[in-house]
Amino acid sequence: MSTWYITLKDLSLLTRDKQALVLLLLLPLLLISIIGMSTGQFLTQDKDLERIKIVVVDQTPGPRSRALIAELQQRPELLLTSVPSQAEASDLLRQGHALMALSVGPQFETLVDEVKLRDIFHVTNESAVSGLQALDLTVTTKANSGVIGELLTGVLYSLVVKFIAPIAAAKNAIARRWLPSAEEGDTTASDATSPAEALELQPKVSVVFQWVVPGFTVMFAFFLINIMARSFMIERDQGTLWRLLMTPVNLLPLLLGKTIPFYLTSVVQCALLFVCGRLLFGMPWGSQPAYLIPVILCTSAAAASLGLLLSTLVRTDQQIASYGTALILVLSALSGCFLPRELFPETMKQISLFTPHAWSLKAFDEVLNQPVIDSALVAKCCGVLLAFSIVCFTTGWWRFRSTAQN
Repeated sequence: MSTWYITLKDLSLLTRDKQALVLLLLLPLLLISIIGMSTGQFLTQDKDLERIKIVVVDQTPGPRSRALIAELQQRPELLLTSVPSQAEASDLLRQGHALMALSVGPQFETLVDEVKLRDIFHVTNESAVSGLQALDLTVTTKANSGVIGELLTGVLYSLVVKFIAPIAAAKNAIARRWLPSAEEGDTTASDATSPAEALELQPKVSVVFQWVVPGFTVMFAFFLINIMARSFMIERDQGTLWRLLMTPVNLLPLLLGKTIPFYLTSVVQCALLFVCGRLLFGMPWGSQPAYLIPVILCTSAAAASLGLLLSTLVRTDQQIASYGTALILVLSALSGCFLPRELFPETMKQISLFTPHAWSLKAFDEVLNQPVIDSALVAKCCGVLLAFSIVCFTTGWWRFRSTAQN
């Protein structure tokens, strides 16, 4: 009963400042919405943001170059913009209006006509299709594109080879028999759904929200540690905490009563983010949404327990602001809340497992993104989160008891 009464008291104090409570619950949703608008996935929808922007310079327009550009323009994932000069293309690339610049040189028509069928099947350093430069095609990517720019260059090269293959095959008497005639056309293309239509028919869920919602959910769940530590400090400074210790209330029920309100707040915040992610952004909850419940409960337990431990370590409001904020940001950065763990080097992936955030993100990824959920992995992640909660709560209880005795 003492735990219940203390819980009600702290819930009353927590909900007294309604504006602060509403801001706490809605701030992550606000940030997610801003990210959605910035990427054209929410309110300011822009399908062009999902396409790779390429600026093209055709130095000597001919039938081959025009056909290549037209074929690239038909790709639904590419957005081509033609400009008259290389200087203008470089300027657009520098301003961030394109990710890649493609220049078709004056020798492109001649070099394409010289390609033989054996060059397609046996590419060597001396062959006519050994690279884009061998066809008088120049590709420039943004300086900061890194491996993505190299990957896009490779994809563009494969598309160019695909364009040249029928031209080279037409020169071979045997291969020419297998090419569709003008009367027949490409029956497979006419019978099948076009890439653009298939793209529209398939329901698409933005990768932004599939990563941002779980990442922000975990990060903001641990934002409660600052508020929890400040609540303890206020009651300690006002003497309320010491008066409670002088009542016939054991220390364990007292700490449970102080922790449960923040635990419930964290659960509500996490649930609200996933509900809004579903309603506003169309983010699916995975094949078995029921698995989200234990992950949310265990994540909130880890956050509330860490908040209790921090409350026993700080003594001033400045310490709460510095230690708490540093702890939140460092753990979030290490775990993958800011950047998906899949992009981490292997060493960083192992280091991230020392944070409760990483185990929570692993569980959310399994539930939200895998068609067949590995229940053993989800149970393991929840077990690690509960073990972290027990360690933090026990350590906080021991430190609080030592402080009370002194």
